[in-house]
Amino acid sequence: MADYLIRLIRWCFDRFYREFAWTYNTVAAAVSWGHWRSWVLAVLPFLHGDVLELGCGTGHLQLALADYSAVTRVIGLDISWPMLMLTRRNTAIARLVRADVRGIPLADESFDCVVATFPSEYIADSQTLAEVWRLLRPGGRFVVLLGAQLAGPDVYRRLIALAYRLILPSTPVAEADVPVGASAMRLLAALEDAKLPARDRWVSAPGGAVYLLEALKH
Repeated sequence: MADYLIRLIRWCFDRFYREFAWTYNTVAAAVSWGHWRSWVLAVLPFLHGDVLELGCGTGHLQLALADYSAVTRVIGLDISWPMLMLTRRNTAIARLVRADVRGIPLADESFDCVVATFPSEYIADSQTLAEVWRLLRPGGRFVVLLGAQLAGPDVYRRLIALAYRLILPSTPVAEADVPVGASAMRLLAALEDAKLPARDRWVSAPGGAVYLLEALKH
């Protein structure tokens, strides 16, 4: 019964990225105590040059990158057509691509940075990481915002962390003083296998802290 319930919740969660994409910003704000956009933008200091965003969602980062002086070219990629339409509403100048991250229709070594914020399990897939390695120029950077710690009320924070553990095998919002554990270890190992050895760290952000992985293509 428990397995069936978890599968049902995950099916509903998938709809959240598609048919119900219009609710994304409201739900994200609720589970982050209103800090979701600020958390996403915490990756900005790590980006430069030509940037590809995997899973651009509703376009918070795309909008910020359009005016970010260190960035020269930006492309947003998502498999969800409703999400891309929301991004288009947020920033009319964005260049968007609809594609699966395991087969990206863009040229080899065409980006200085590839970034993903709060990605689901696809981010540790070997095909995804092979595409990232292919797309990055030598010396290019792969930045993943894998999770966050909420510094809000203790009861609220624990309820949110519990909800995520029920929905996803990884926990994008962690309890205070608890690392984003197993999902980070899987991704770090997968990055090592993909010739993208990474370092991980917590970075202060409004309302708490975000957990970043940064890999370089040598």
